[in-house]
Amino acid sequence: MARHLRKPSIRANPGEPRASRVLPAPGQPASASAGIEFQTVCISHAMNLHAETLCFSDVFLHSQAIVNWSQHYDQISPGTATTTLRQVAGQRFHVFRERLNQRVMQHGLAPRDRLCFALPIVSAVAPVVQGRTVERPSLLTLRGGEEFVAHLPCDTEVLAFTIDRTLTADRELDELANLPARILKQPVLPISPARYGHALDGLERVLCQALDSGSLTARDAFDERVLAHSVVGILLDLVQSDDADAGALPSASTQSYIVRRSQEIALECDDVPTVIDLCHHLRISRRTLQYSFQNVVGTTPTAYLRSIRLNAVRRFLMTTPETMRIGDAAAQFGFCHFGRFSAYYQQHFHELPSHTPRLS
Repeated sequence: MARHLRKPSIRANPGEPRASRVLPAPGQPASASAGIEFQTVCISHAMNLHAETLCFSDVFLHSQAIVNWSQHYDQISPGTATTTLRQVAGQRFHVFRERLNQRVMQHGLAPRDRLCFALPIVSAVAPVVQGRTVERPSLLTLRGGEEFVAHLPCDTEVLAFTIDRTLTADRELDELANLPARILKQPVLPISPARYGHALDGLERVLCQALDSGSLTARDAFDERVLAHSVVGILLDLVQSDDADAGALPSASTQSYIVRRSQEIALECDDVPTVIDLCHHLRISRRTLQYSFQNVVGTTPTAYLRSIRLNAVRRFLMTTPETMRIGDAAAQFGFCHFGRFSAYYQQHFHELPSHTPRLS
């Protein structure tokens, strides 16, 4: 179910009083003075999530649309501003991707009680954040409530995410509670190109998953817990230590057991388990889980367990008549978004599920 949003109030400075405004409804043109060219808004009431895509011709209005951030942007270079903002926000996490064509100065306060991170994406000239030049690939960090100043050159793109500090008290996320203090003390943290690329891909998947309108009714797609776990996992992959003790890793037989038991859990659960769910069930670290899957089956836990579920659907289709609908069959194995299931199925088997032979 979707409804229109009343957007955050406009403030020239974080300390100034709010002035209420309401953005036009989806599909209705915005006035030229508003600087808003397009928007799509969707809300999941049950999960307290909302996702949106916005385009602006004013950097100040752009800054005010970013959920929970007390900030303002100043356009430094002359010319017409063209910006885009894509974001998904829940009670315990927030991911947004912004693109700005003009040079901009950003000033404000990071959301309180949040761990805040950002990955610069596209820029011919390095941005300067908190007085430091940001050479890619780097992870930018801010503590909740911390004041920040950032100078972004023309044609900059940033993918940012925040995590509620209460997640550090979640027993399933004990690795987050043990996040090294050094991570949060460095405003600019160099990271490897491989980890940088994986993080960008993962965060983009979170955005696409939430912004897909069909996901509003998809249990496995538009679920705050699933998305929050994805974001936490991306962060942990970014900052995990490279010098972990390889001797502490399990034996080959234990690795095989981890893969087999993970597969059983995935097929037994009503909801598709996340990597963090599996770690909690098996009482192992994410690194141990991922290492075991890579060694035993040559891929990630997520990809392997998806392929197992796809095979289960395929077997089910081949042993049932056409009176059993494909969407119902897919849902039995955790694929509640038919469009995404169909794409996964075609990619995996090189045929559409509708072309799979059925029991006559």
